[in-house]
Amino acid sequence: MKHTLYIIGMSAAALFCTSCEDFKFGSAFLDKPITTDITIDSIFAHRKYAEQVLTEAYHSMPDFLASDGRYKWHMVENLTDLGDCYGGNDMYSGQATASEPGAFPYSLTDMNDSGKDGVKVKVSGPLSGIRQAYIYLENVDKVPDMTDEEKWLRRAEAKMIIAYHYSDMLRYYGGMPWIDHSYTTNDDMNFTRMTVEEHVNKIVELCSEAALSLPWSVSTDDEGRMCAAGALALKSRVLTFAASPLFNSDKPFMEGAASDALHTWYGNYDETRWQRALNAGLEFLEMNQANGDYYQLYETGKPRADYFSGYYDRCNKEALIVSHRYNKIDNWWRRVLCMVRWGRTIPSAVYGDMFETVKGETFDWNNPEHAQYPFFDATGKPTRDPRLYETLWVNGDSYRGRKTEIYAGGQETWEGTSATMEKSTYNGYGLRKFCLDQDKELFAHYYQCPLLRLPEIYLNIAEAMNQLDIANQKDKFGRDAYDYINLVRNRVNMPDLDKEKYPQGEALLNAILHERAVEFGFEEVRYFDINRHKRKDLLEAHRFRLKTYKNADNTFRYERTDDVNQPTRGWVERWSNRYYLIPIAVDEINKKYGLIQNPGWE
Repeated sequence: MKHTLYIIGMSAAALFCTSCEDFKFGSAFLDKPITTDITIDSIFAHRKYAEQVLTEAYHSMPDFLASDGRYKWHMVENLTDLGDCYGGNDMYSGQATASEPGAFPYSLTDMNDSGKDGVKVKVSGPLSGIRQAYIYLENVDKVPDMTDEEKWLRRAEAKMIIAYHYSDMLRYYGGMPWIDHSYTTNDDMNFTRMTVEEHVNKIVELCSEAALSLPWSVSTDDEGRMCAAGALALKSRVLTFAASPLFNSDKPFMEGAASDALHTWYGNYDETRWQRALNAGLEFLEMNQANGDYYQLYETGKPRADYFSGYYDRCNKEALIVSHRYNKIDNWWRRVLCMVRWGRTIPSAVYGDMFETVKGETFDWNNPEHAQYPFFDATGKPTRDPRLYETLWVNGDSYRGRKTEIYAGGQETWEGTSATMEKSTYNGYGLRKFCLDQDKELFAHYYQCPLLRLPEIYLNIAEAMNQLDIANQKDKFGRDAYDYINLVRNRVNMPDLDKEKYPQGEALLNAILHERAVEFGFEEVRYFDINRHKRKDLLEAHRFRLKTYKNADNTFRYERTDDVNQPTRGWVERWSNRYYLIPIAVDEINKKYGLIQNPGWE
């Protein structure tokens, strides 16, 4: 029987194009408008159309840069000690409820996004992406002009899209129902949540299956497609998250029916979960070594530029899973970036202080030398970790052919609204990462969203070794936990981590979490690090602003002040452990599919 294929989400995207630069999503799905006479059989009668179904599934992959469609949330780091948000919403004020899906940083459903000229378009959400992937898996065998090898590869790609969406679900919700085919209205809609253990194992199983079929890497012509390296990297991320205290503990983070059913934790602490996480990281390294160490940190001897290329540039051999929801940045992005510039994402001064000096010292405003030259010395030489300058705009950095003026009366002033950065410098810094100089430099780049990068694997391994009390032991690659951390630090010319200052245990864990914060700022890592380690204390860091004044001799005076009145952070003041996982939308609970609400949101 022929079943009609209704396309969920925005118009399915065009085929993968022939070069790294040309990889983009078009507006046409078929050669004629979508109507109900387009059937599964007619689509999968041609390779071209079948590929478009898979490409639409790819288009559902998340993108964490600010956009109107993400419920005016934009970057999830706003909820951490890394950033703030001018105004905020009900979650900021501590008033959010499970009946307000728009108050939370993740949704399973499709999103409305503001396209060019203000035209609203739908962007496929996780459930639509999973369904598209299953439609492809269930029908690709019908395609007559594809080889068996091609079908085998594309099936593995579809599995990885499903696995990635489920990895996000795990981190936001805990155990969720498993979708195993493209559901129709005729299917039984009784969805029971999996236990955390079942959910984790399902993802790991998909990743392992895909890794056996996919090439280790792809050519620049296919850049953006899933590969075996990405599959093993995702396994490392999932198992590291699962081994962390949120799920792997002697007691649940919060009592409730979902915890009783083991949807929100394993039910016990087991050290072997950390061993499993370590093994996953080492498996990645073994396979990478077997493939000529294809994936490496982008490193040419120019620390600041290398760090930028590692997170931003396409085809850099460092990004393991990427999203190409958007292609080359155009004028439409000026409106998107205004959501950052007008204060929807404001870097915190707390985050600015996290970046060490070039000597590897903890930055301290009470240190006269640090306070006098917090960013550049008297000769203009940078005094801090190079990643600071590629993540945040600081006073005196190069900007649009001149130097930034984040001082009272300057063009990027923190006083009210600046000429170029508007409200984004409220705390004394601006967001450079992904936004660049918001001008010709930005619009000359083809965009990619780096969902998982190689440094995460190194730091996952270091964390697992620390948790297993083997941080000082050399592994099969001749490295201990400190060596893995130093791989990341040394790429930006930062000195090795001091073993005496950060001995194995809590001190080293804090150093690892710090390293992850400065390496992955605004890449949706800090939020999950805080939650998986149940580190509410990091959210309580004292907030302040950095005010800069220009002296008559063109030097600067810096002042830390406590007059932080935006945003309100009532959700921290009214903290409940329920915030470690977000609620399932009440509308979904009320459909009587058998879903149990997360604790604290009932």
